[in-house]
Amino acid sequence: MKTFLTAILSLFLIDQAGALAISRRNAFASLAGTAAAVATTSTVMPPTPAVAASKGTEAFVGTFSDPINHPGGKRTIRLLDAKAGDYQLAEVIGGGGIGEPKNYVLPAAVIGDRTIVIDFSPKGGPRDFVGVLNGSNGDIKFLKDGNRWPRLNE
Repeated sequence: MKTFLTAILSLFLIDQAGALAISRRNAFASLAGTAAAVATTSTVMPPTPAVAASKGTEAFVGTFSDPINHPGGKRTIRLLDAKAGDYQLAEVIGGGGIGEPKNYVLPAAVIGDRTIVIDFSPKGGPRDFVGVLNGSNGDIKFLKDGNRWPRLNE
């Protein structure tokens, strides 16, 4: 079974000219298989009033630290110019912390204005790691392990 982020990213195919193309058949099949994951994520953490007033997917854009798991490292989240249905594709550019590669890029998908799913497998970590945005301070909290990425004011 495909993981959620893998299914979202598989919606995008590269045609022979190297251009980004979406297959409607692949989109339907992939999204049908991941609808339960999205529904579960949406019901686990309903939006708060503070988040509802945020700037949507743009609320995730910024630089964060990971003082618990990789002190000294930074992660910068940027939105890509591509969407998969209602999901905004993004990437996490990071590195430099203790116990992690010097540089890496991780694929991600932002769901609404509160949830991000990051694929840590390119650096040897888990796939489909779900984080939620804290509406009061902009930090990201990860549901599986409780880790937090505090937002850096840069």
